[in-house]
Amino acid sequence: MQATEVHRRYQYIEVVLQWEGELTCNKLQEYFSIASRTTAQNLINKYRTDYPNNLLPYDPKAKSHQPSKHFQPCYTQGTLEEYLSFFGESPGHHYLDLILAPIRNINTELVRQVIQACRQQKRIDIEYYSLSSGDFEGRIISPHTLVNDGIRWHVRAFCEKNQAYRDFVLSRFMGTPEEEGKAQFTAEHDQDWNTLLTITLQPDPRLSKESQRAIELDYLMENGKKDIHCRAALVKYLLQKLRLDNYHHKPEGQQIIIDSACWESLKPYRMD
Repeated sequence: MQATEVHRRYQYIEVVLQWEGELTCNKLQEYFSIASRTTAQNLINKYRTDYPNNLLPYDPKAKSHQPSKHFQPCYTQGTLEEYLSFFGESPGHHYLDLILAPIRNINTELVRQVIQACRQQKRIDIEYYSLSSGDFEGRIISPHTLVNDGIRWHVRAFCEKNQAYRDFVLSRFMGTPEEEGKAQFTAEHDQDWNTLLTITLQPDPRLSKESQRAIELDYLMENGKKDIHCRAALVKYLLQKLRLDNYHHKPEGQQIIIDSACWESLKPYRMD
């Protein structure tokens, strides 16, 4: 079995142990189409050998393997999103549901070449649909990172037309990229990408004290505040995702705000 396959199966073991509290050979067999129960059991045994503090011995009464009280994920981050990534669309998990964003027009071959340009630090010539001109334009870009903002994919790249770093939506690319040699401008030269900002969230003060406390619990706030870190280049997307790009006239719709001093410091990076 390849190392990547073992890694994926270990991830599955940890996700199931953490969020369902028990693991069976049958469950492992069904998910990965493992024909032999012995093979599945050997995989569980190997995980226990590698990480003895995470997995208790088989419980014959419960007919399952259970996590120990010292369980700490080693192959996963311990987030609920990981559980959804395994079971979000599984028909056997009717208690899970996802809000799916509309499918974007993504050309697999084209994106593969963009990724290669990122990995190899290459310049590429690509046709890109411009909102300002309303037409496709040739652009020579030096891409360095693919980013998903929760709704769409874009690539962060140096644009030779604008002589600046820009975000290019992948679904607006057309044609086949042509390699134009080694990139002179890479991620290390992208100042906004390398600038890390601290964003301070707090409950909307218009809410009642009880409602503010609920928001504090939601966001694991301490002393009524929560600091999160974000690249300057991605601030506008984070604000959109948190619904902080527009101020809601009702506090129940707003729920959280950004500390006023912090909000002012973000002005160069917001889309006001």
